Amino acid sequence: MNRYVVDASVVLKWFLRDEIEGPRALAVLDRFLTGALDIIAPALLEFEVINGLRIAGKRGRISNRAVKDAARAFLDLGLQFVPLSFYAEGTLDLAEKYDLSAYDASYPALAVESGIDLITADEKLLRAAKDRCFRARRLGEFT
Repeated sequence: MNRYVVDASVVLKWFLRDEIEGPRALAVLDRFLTGALDIIAPALLEFEVINGLRIAGKRGRISNRAVKDAARAFLDLGLQFVPLSFYAEGTLDLAEKYDLSAYDASYPALAVESGIDLITADEKLLRAAKDRCFRARRLGEFT
């Protein structure tokens, strides 16, 4: 089975229908739900997704009810969340090397520590990945 790290730029597209590349993100979700791929993520993904949904609701992109429904659906997916202690040093190293927040650096750090690819729509992470310190797949090119 293929295994990937996904970040909030992908996961939020599962619930926010007005997002660019939403169908590609939904294809990743579908492959996860059918068992064709496995997903792991830093534990902070829970907070980032819940906050992203809250902000979308605050901006009127989705209703308050939809925020709560999406949050529950996300938490019910059964994604594997990995605690920071597993990849903290790598997070600090990548944050420093690429001038990333520790939040953003945690995704490629987990991918490096786990020896797997990151799927992202975050352009800053994709630019950082170009020097091959870590492997990242652009959501738009993921098949």
